[in-house]
Amino acid sequence: MTLQYAVLVADIDGTLVPENKVVPPGVVAAVKAVQARGVRVCLATGRMWEAAREFVNAIGADPPVILYNGAQVFDFRTGRTLWTRRLPQETARQILVLVRQFPNVSPQLYVGGRVYAERMTPFVELYARRDHLTVHVIPRFEDLLAEEPVKMLIIGDPPDLAALSQAVAALPGPAINQVFSQRDYLEILPPGISKGVALPVLAEALGVAVERVVAVGDNLNDLTMVEAAGLGIAVEGSPPALLAAAGWVCPPPEREGVRAVIERVWLSDRTKTEEGGRP
Repeated sequence: MTLQYAVLVADIDGTLVPENKVVPPGVVAAVKAVQARGVRVCLATGRMWEAAREFVNAIGADPPVILYNGAQVFDFRTGRTLWTRRLPQETARQILVLVRQFPNVSPQLYVGGRVYAERMTPFVELYARRDHLTVHVIPRFEDLLAEEPVKMLIIGDPPDLAALSQAVAALPGPAINQVFSQRDYLEILPPGISKGVALPVLAEALGVAVERVVAVGDNLNDLTMVEAAGLGIAVEGSPPALLAAAGWVCPPPEREGVRAVIERVWLSDRTKTEEGGRP
């Protein structure tokens, strides 16, 4: 039997795992079951590899993985970066000048496979705990900009980030690529980069047409991926734009939404008996 959908790509935070960051056991079992049928299960995240690795290992995900919200496609089996884009130095400098007008937010810069902050604020400490990462503190971000960063993450209370986002949008010149990956995370990405742009790169690496990919996510940084996939699925409670773009809605991670997706697309009685597998 040839299944129409050959690949599942899932976001991590808020999709694969709930706030406790533990993959539900039913999801792990479902991933193993669908992989036994020849379906590849990959992850797509705003995280860097160091912070994504534990979830790749937890479910036995297939390579490659989409990192940095689409700025990198990484084959962790070979240790090879298949594709990457970076934030122009001038854009990074422009954003740093603007961010310093918002003293209650905490910017972080991703350079050379590390994440940096200028001071260890409660927001940065929370981020480090959430992602099980070491955040390196340096006196000035400008000292890092001999190398182009992969992205910038700005953490803060939603009202402060909303005001900052409006200020970023009002900057003169070409529009800067910004996206909310969660309510308290505003990300500045390389021009034109998103999970949806990286998804065909991942599909090509697997030798699969993007129309045969199922993608599931829960926030606005997943929107382009849900739109680009052959079947896009939104998690219950996602922002309205994501819900409107999705083919259907799955339960939240607390109720093993990724397991529900796998069972509906690949493991239901219909997909066992009919070629195609479209729900």
